[in-house]
Amino acid sequence: MERTDLMAKALLGMKRRSAIAILARVLYNASDELIAEKLHVTPFDAYRLTSVGISQLRHPSRSFLLREVSVEMDEGVLVIDRALRSLLEAWRMEEMFGALCSACQRPLEIPFAAGWSFDRTRRAGRPRSYCSNACRQKAYRVRRRTALRDGQVSPVD
Repeated sequence: MERTDLMAKALLGMKRRSAIAILARVLYNASDELIAEKLHVTPFDAYRLTSVGISQLRHPSRSFLLREVSVEMDEGVLVIDRALRSLLEAWRMEEMFGALCSACQRPLEIPFAAGWSFDRTRRAGRPRSYCSNACRQKAYRVRRRTALRDGQVSPVD
């Protein structure tokens, strides 16, 4: 667990915007456009923030902190512990980059509750769109009602 404490320490030693851009890209798979929108910069500046942040993490002053973490990253899993989670909460990362329910607009559950995989092949299927089955059903009923009203489907369908 102290390994991700070291990651939080390395991120705190960086410029905040660069650290936020890196976390948004890695944990939330955010695009340059989304990062730019949330940080109030241009998409090119968002790209530069991410690039500069990665370069800062490679700097010898921080890279020695991350040697232990890189072993876990090579295995494809990063455990989000208390230090890193508190950093994400302090910087309001979930509010800025977290997915929202399509029906009620509440934030969806964090995708890395216990551990998060860097291996894209482990995350099969589509990402969640609704926070619960109730919201999924509500959205279906709204779509169905709209289609009936517009005459796109017959009432029997």
